[in-house]
Amino acid sequence: MSSRDATCYRHTDTWAGVLCQRCSRPICTDCMIAAPVGFQCPECVQEARKRTREWKTSSPIRVSQGLAAANALVWIFVALYTGSLSLWGGGVTEIHADFALHGAYVDDGEWWRLVTSAFLHYGLIHMAMNILILVFLGRMLEPAIGSWRMLLLYAVSLTGGALGALLVEPNAFTAGASGAVFGLAGAVVIAERASGRRWQDSGILMFLIINIVFSLLVPRISIGGHLGGMFVGALAALILWSFPNWTGFINTATKVKILRPLPELLVLGLGVLCVFLALEWAAPRWWNPVF
Repeated sequence: MSSRDATCYRHTDTWAGVLCQRCSRPICTDCMIAAPVGFQCPECVQEARKRTREWKTSSPIRVSQGLAAANALVWIFVALYTGSLSLWGGGVTEIHADFALHGAYVDDGEWWRLVTSAFLHYGLIHMAMNILILVFLGRMLEPAIGSWRMLLLYAVSLTGGALGALLVEPNAFTAGASGAVFGLAGAVVIAERASGRRWQDSGILMFLIINIVFSLLVPRISIGGHLGGMFVGALAALILWSFPNWTGFINTATKVKILRPLPELLVLGLGVLCVFLALEWAAPRWWNPVF
């Protein structure tokens, strides 16, 4: 239907100027609302606002605090059990040998190292830095996407970090929450852009750049884990934040309830893909790293 051949669906006595970019209904100049591409009707704009992740600061951050507490408690247990109380760069304890990430052991069937390694740390400073950044990023992300999505984003970033570490340094006993934390930082950068905020407002983009350079220059830091987590976390956030802008599909998704969790399912699928690649591709090459 041409907009010139129809009247506005809201004002039937007024000729339509254009068609809504989302629903294709004819709208007059009084109902036209500028969109990133073309114009939209008031109903479509209102629906998009409902589904867009808004930034908030007052909601609780239970998952972020819970993950931070879990990392701290694991470090305390390891320190007391092994007697390793170093501030930074502690050695590989017997617990690290059993649960840290290592390509040979993962290839031998110890898949749980993909997860357990993310809750182990080398030294008090290593652990403290990770949980402080985790809580800081959680205060930005969790109120915007909810606790369950926050947990999903953290878990998927964790798998991306494990995959990256196995690709670059499969022969090292890699441990730490850095991969997941870098994933959250990458997600914040994507979310800021999608929500109309400037990258320099929070400084997270600069934080990522500085830490990537730091990871390249300082030995014994898993650059693969950092980059893998950051890339996967950013991709997961792109899926979550871009969903309200999937023109053409959004109207169907709002009508068919079974399609509404599609973004979360896609993010979950991304994590499953990372685990599959880590187990079936990266870990079997522990004797010959991909990079």
